[in-house]
Order: sequence, then structure tokens, then C-alpha cells
Amino acid sequence: MVSIPTQVQTLLGTDAVAHVWTSNPDGSPQVSVVWVIAQGDDVLFGSDAKSVKCRNLALDPKVILSIEDTERSERGFQRHLVIRGTATLEPGPDPDLMDRLAAKYVGLQQHPLALRDSPDCVVIRVSVDRISGVGPWINEEAYA
Repeated sequence: MVSIPTQVQTLLGTDAVAHVWTSNPDGSPQVSVVWVIAQGDDVLFGSDAKSVKCRNLALDPKVILSIEDTERSERGFQRHLVIRGTATLEPGPDPDLMDRLAAKYVGLQQHPLALRDSPDCVVIRVSVDRISGVGPWINEEAYA
């Protein structure tokens, strides 16, 4: 497990969405857009337990999150964060998490979807294995 550096925590604190990659049973990629939030050294998001991403993660917990920053590096590259990790599915609704995500991304006090209180709601907790991308979270000299 990797600790999440301050610069990564800062980007995860913005309203930048994450593209989450999981592996379908045949090995092909499946990509979804999710709202994420950092909690300690984990990255969390919610989903419906019946979703393709949850079914995939139940079979193979390896996950990749890609988050684009609004800034460019000193060399002109679009800054982006790539997190490779291992997901744990935590069944059951977590209205507090869903409401924090709604507040962060759309300014609502309560998550607008019925998933918020649904027994089909799952919290996906990503333990970070590796951080890469372009930004202050890596050595940009690698791109010289």
C-alpha cells in the first residue's frame, strides 16, 4: 500500500471525475466515470452492486483510476494522475459518503439518486498500489 501524497490529496479534493478501469471476464477493458473522494490513504467511490464494474471487481480487484487535472506541467503536458490499486467492495448503503460526493461534485446536500439508501449500494475502497501520471506527484524529468 502506498501513502497518498499531499499533491494527490489536493487533486482528489477537486471536482475532477475519475475514469475507472476494470477488467471484463474476457480480459477486455471496461471504463466508467465515477465521483471519488480520498479517505486516509484510500480512494472511495460508490456504485450499484449490479453494475458491470462491481461484477468485474468481484472477480478481479485490480483497478486503475485516471484523473485529469486542469493544469499543465512546466513542459506543457496536461497534468493527470493515474492510480493503480486493489479494490475492496463494502456492501450496504453509505448515505454519508454518497452525500459528501454529491456536495463535492454538484453542490447538493443530499445525493440525488435512490442508490444513496439502496441495499444494492456498494462502497468501493481502493488501496493504492502505485501512483503515476504527469504532475507534482511524480518526477517530471522522466518526460524530458
